[in-house]
Amino acid sequence: MYPLMVKMENKECIIVGGGKVAFRKTTTLLKEKANITIISPEVCPELEDLEADGKLTIIKRQAVDDDFTFAFYVVAATNDEQVNKQIAKKLEKTKLVNIASSTLDGNCQVPASFQKGKLILTVSTSGASPMLAKKIRDEWSSVYDDNFEQYLDFLYEAREIIKQLHLSAQHKRELLQEIIDEQYKNSATLRKSFYTLLKNF
Repeated sequence: MYPLMVKMENKECIIVGGGKVAFRKTTTLLKEKANITIISPEVCPELEDLEADGKLTIIKRQAVDDDFTFAFYVVAATNDEQVNKQIAKKLEKTKLVNIASSTLDGNCQVPASFQKGKLILTVSTSGASPMLAKKIRDEWSSVYDDNFEQYLDFLYEAREIIKQLHLSAQHKRELLQEIIDEQYKNSATLRKSFYTLLKNF
């Protein structure tokens, strides 16, 4: 598998299926501001509530080939494994296709992920043990706390300032190398001092 992070904002996403799995897939895509269409003869109340709030579109029928014409990402989340596999077989050469019931079908997987501010960590066991992947993800939450989120904000802001400075490429690399030292992660005072240093260039 080729690891890749994809910007989903405004991307056309089709979810085939209307149960709890489809709802779970929907919630993560909504956070990324994707355009979501649910296609299923029946849908759970949670999905109907989201449609009532204007957050997605529901089409209450079986999916047909034309439904996928403009899709960027397709999730097959029906309770019929054969239907899911048929969708994958038809679309995997031209679309990103995730099969909720199988890691072996489709052409992409959604790894367990953890986000803290600008930090995004993902883990996959390539289908060997999704439970282990989730366990590792949960362990990250105790390692990367709110202080780490503030540290990443500092790294981002400092990098943007350094890029604009009239310094040699080597000097810029040295400054960027300096601030990934552990001491800057652990000290807000040092981070503030570094900002002051940058203003003097």
